Amino acid sequence: MATSVTSQGLIAGADKVILAARPYLEFTKLFSTNYAPIGSTRYSGIAVNVLAASSEAFGAGAGYTHPTNTIKPATITLSAHRKSTFTIGDIDALTNELSPCWAEMGPKAGEAIGKYVVQQIMALLTYSAATAQITQATTADLKDFTALHAAAIGKDLDPTQCVLLLEPVTYSKLLAVLPVNVIGTDEVLRSGMIGRFLGFKAVVCSPNCSKASAANANNGIGFIVPEGAIASANRIVTPLREGGNLIEFGTITDEATGFAFGQRVVVDADQGTVSWSVDTLFGTALSLQSSNGAPGFYQIKTA
Repeated sequence: MATSVTSQGLIAGADKVILAARPYLEFTKLFSTNYAPIGSTRYSGIAVNVLAASSEAFGAGAGYTHPTNTIKPATITLSAHRKSTFTIGDIDALTNELSPCWAEMGPKAGEAIGKYVVQQIMALLTYSAATAQITQATTADLKDFTALHAAAIGKDLDPTQCVLLLEPVTYSKLLAVLPVNVIGTDEVLRSGMIGRFLGFKAVVCSPNCSKASAANANNGIGFIVPEGAIASANRIVTPLREGGNLIEFGTITDEATGFAFGQRVVVDADQGTVSWSVDTLFGTALSLQSSNGAPGFYQIKTA
């Protein structure tokens, strides 16, 4: 964790924010590319390069200067300014040390923002946005799930570079038919992620998985999502000015995921309160835009 805060209380709070948010951010990192290092201003679009490559036979009209590959943009709009705030009164502040308070609040705030990021990214995965649908007749035994590996290859996907996202009921069915040696410890049950299995990069349970598979159908069971199918980015919202009722401001960056947060303490002398907030400016989009060659994703549904 990298942070610019200086008070011990806020440092403790920053650490707890990151630890609570990281499981959610690492989940999205499986199939979403974070373009946070690219510069941008608030609410502006971040243009990221999408590289698409193919090959051709060398020959007349197809020499070394004849292009086979493209570099086209995808745009992410930073439009979601999300915060999580705790406010306590003067009496509580006098009764309790503030430093431990921020440390206790950190996990709750980090979890709240982490969940929001997952919800926003998963909201992009819908039947209408999918490149196509894959129909799996049943999910009664293990061979039904292994068939998804062949289905992915049939869509010209490399399963080892794809995440298999399953809605909770279907994921539970998979757990029920897994050999004991695959489940191993209770880590699989606890984390909701089987990991590299069925030939996929990871098999993951996602409570936010859309089950809608058509205008009036609800038989979607999950998605096959290639690496880089979703682009995301976030920024820290810096205060307009220092001083006044802003007691302290600092930044937090999770070095494992590249996600950054702002952290500030604001007092209201008239109301006798002190507020601690964690916030971020976030945007996400499908990488596939205007035939730029980015990978699409596929919805899985039952017959």
